[in-house]
Amino acid sequence: MRRTISLGSTVVAAEGQVYSEIGEEVAILDLKAGTYYGLDAVGARVWELVQGPKSVGEIRDVLLEEYEVEPARCERDLLALLQRLAQEGLIKVRDEASA
Repeated sequence: MRRTISLGSTVVAAEGQVYSEIGEEVAILDLKAGTYYGLDAVGARVWELVQGPKSVGEIRDVLLEEYEVEPARCERDLLALLQRLAQEGLIKVRDEASA
């Protein structure tokens, strides 16, 4: 079942993976699947933020403070990244109703 992520969703990194910072980027190894993933500098910052449970709105607010980006683009890109991370099983998502 595909879960829709919203600003009210809470996200956290799933167990069963290791990651390493490489410069400003991050490489993630999913130990269960044996698959590597790479994130650019902004993705690496998001990955850092999801190491503890955070609402998507909190993550968006941090990114808006730290990067020069239009709020609509930030939100759209963040939701797309989190959706992909969730599809790959790298993060867990709780929607606002179950949080």
